[in-house]
Formats: sequence, C-alpha cells, structure tokens
Amino acid sequence: MKWIVVPTSKEAMQRLDLDQCRPGDLEQLILSPEQWAALSGSDLLPSLNRALGTLIDDYEDASIQGQAALVTALSILTRAATAQDPLIHRLIALNRLAQERDTGLFFYF
Repeated sequence: MKWIVVPTSKEAMQRLDLDQCRPGDLEQLILSPEQWAALSGSDLLPSLNRALGTLIDDYEDASIQGQAALVTALSILTRAATAQDPLIHRLIALNRLAQERDTGLFFYF
C-alpha cells in the first residue's frame, strides 16, 4: 500500500514518528494502483525531488516538512494541476493542510 499522510497537529506528528497515532491524528490518502501508476509515470515526483532535495520514490519513505518546503511543493503541485485530475487536487489540499497545521507531507511507499 502507498500512503500520503498529513499529521493534524505537532503532537500527532510526534506520534506518527513513534508509530503511536490515535484516531484523528492523520489526514491520509491511500493511493490505488492506478493512482500510483499515474503519479509515478508523471514528472511530478522528480520535480519535487529536484526542487526540494528529497527522494520520494517507490522504495523510500520521505517527507516534505517546513513552511518553505511546503510552499515550494504547493507551487509545483499547482503548476501540475488540471481540472480533470482529482489526485493532484487532493495532494494540493493535503499540502495546504500541512501548511496550516505546520506539520508536513509524509510519503509511505
């Protein structure tokens, strides 16, 4: 399973790090095989990796944390968005939540 999660608070982020999350701690997106194929086949992950110095890929857990990194990620996601792509719009919503809560986007692939 491939998940993208956003902790809903700083405390929830600490619990995520300890694998002790409680109900309501995470806003999450579980990618279907089709969604993963579309995401991994696009230039979105390489664009994020280049801009942020991260390694979001099929074999690594990764995160985007900090306001500056989240702003950069939001810019990349917004440029990639099309009206017909609900996955990108969901990622944008998760990114905005991470910014609002000052937490991060966590990728568990």
